[in-house]
Amino acid sequence: MNAPSVIYRIASIIFSAPMLLSWAHAALVSNPRFTPEPGDSNRPQGYLLTGDAVYGQLGEPHLEYSGKGIRFLSSATEGSSKQRSGMVSTEVSNVATTSHRWFKLQIRALAQSNFSVEMEDLFLQVEFFGAKRSDPLDRIKRRLFSQVRQERKDLRDPGTNRSLGTGTWRTYEMEFRTPFPQINTLRLSAGFSHGNGTGENAEFWIREFNLQAIAPPGHFRAKEAIVSQRALQSLVPLGGRWYYDPSHLSRRVPKRFDHTNVNRLLYLSDRLEAPFVDNTSAWLRDGYYDASGTLVKQARHVPDNVTVTFTKDHLILQSHNLPNHPTAYFPDFWRSLDGNPNHIQEMASTWHLPLSPKSNPGRVAMTPGNANNALPGGPIGVAVNGVVFFNPYDMERNEDAVWRLDRCCGHPAPNSQYHYHKYPVCVKSPWADNGERHSPLIGFAFDGFPIYGPYEDTNIMAKNSATNPLNEFNVHFDDSRGWHYHVTPGSFPHIIGGYWGTLDTKNRRTRGPRSGQQGPRGRRRR
Repeated sequence: MNAPSVIYRIASIIFSAPMLLSWAHAALVSNPRFTPEPGDSNRPQGYLLTGDAVYGQLGEPHLEYSGKGIRFLSSATEGSSKQRSGMVSTEVSNVATTSHRWFKLQIRALAQSNFSVEMEDLFLQVEFFGAKRSDPLDRIKRRLFSQVRQERKDLRDPGTNRSLGTGTWRTYEMEFRTPFPQINTLRLSAGFSHGNGTGENAEFWIREFNLQAIAPPGHFRAKEAIVSQRALQSLVPLGGRWYYDPSHLSRRVPKRFDHTNVNRLLYLSDRLEAPFVDNTSAWLRDGYYDASGTLVKQARHVPDNVTVTFTKDHLILQSHNLPNHPTAYFPDFWRSLDGNPNHIQEMASTWHLPLSPKSNPGRVAMTPGNANNALPGGPIGVAVNGVVFFNPYDMERNEDAVWRLDRCCGHPAPNSQYHYHKYPVCVKSPWADNGERHSPLIGFAFDGFPIYGPYEDTNIMAKNSATNPLNEFNVHFDDSRGWHYHVTPGSFPHIIGGYWGTLDTKNRRTRGPRSGQQGPRGRRRR
């Protein structure tokens, strides 16, 4: 079988009918975050590792909250000419079905700056087995290193992460269809060969490994098509570009959307997106402070880190502002960044995002240094994972903050509020953002206009577009999305350059620690 015939590329699909979201995005791998084998902390439960793939700590534990995962070692030992190779594999059984045959294999991974392979040989692979578990009936493979190389070119910001390095956490994925309905077991692998990295920082880290059932191709059509009115009529409009997918159930809209049903909350751009999928839950990690200012000594899961409700005029996003991805270790005692003395603390924030944002004829764009105060200090918008955006400058002084951020482009403010100053590369999306089409939605400015990732079209970043350039607000217009912002990696103003629309005044304050209040360990806020 020709592999491309069974790989349905995300770059060329758009909804023409509602997804079967009642089963889409369900995780099928039993140990997606590499929990160690009971009684053996040196092996991840349910995985087989071969060659130069090892299980261990990802980064220095006193510098980063990354935990354990899989490390691909591409650098040969000193004096050796042998090229490296390795693989991690797991199996998922009982997938045989006549109706659900489309799946997505997805990893969250970080390529260090010196990780390298020849022949593009960093890959995802799926092998198919029948019920008797004899030799595989077929297999497919997707090479990833060209995507790593493109991301290094497009998304690197000079000077950022001087100590941690330029590697950042990304999503890599492959969509496929089981070739026969009799397929019962899948062997899922990530691996590399022909490793030729040099020196230190030559590893590829994998933190999450997942398989999801996705909608079959009958629910997609070519990206040039417009979402049909017939498809939209099967959904319940919520206001603006938002829709609820009842999936053949009651058309009564839930009072709130959370981790149990947010996959039914759809946003219309040139397709129907589910931007809050994988973004509603987070961990309150040990070393953080909870909302009361108490030091967290044992990590606990926060399933409702983000919840969403609707009024006539607003999407109301309530957030604990906990990052759902690895972060640097704060306070930065070891000066891995710039000695940031602040902790990360759980917040209790409520943001009101206008459903029908209006352009503001009196708008003013930010000047370098924000000398004209076109954007306030503190939050200016919010990502779909509930973490807020700030303008490019630190709150206490108008200094460019981008070089002192962690790998995910964030750090805590003096009030312990974790926030992004530039493209939040670790925000998850149901769609891979690998430069093969327009980027997905990643958040909203507080005027209600949406913020998208960096790409405008295939291999074209919005900041470099000649046919539809961004203006000084980082905004432009197209027929499918209307006015919308794009983040601009490596270029001022990074996220937005000012409010294109009218700021909703409800977003000027957030419930949480404020200036003059007691913070962690009883110290007063600066």
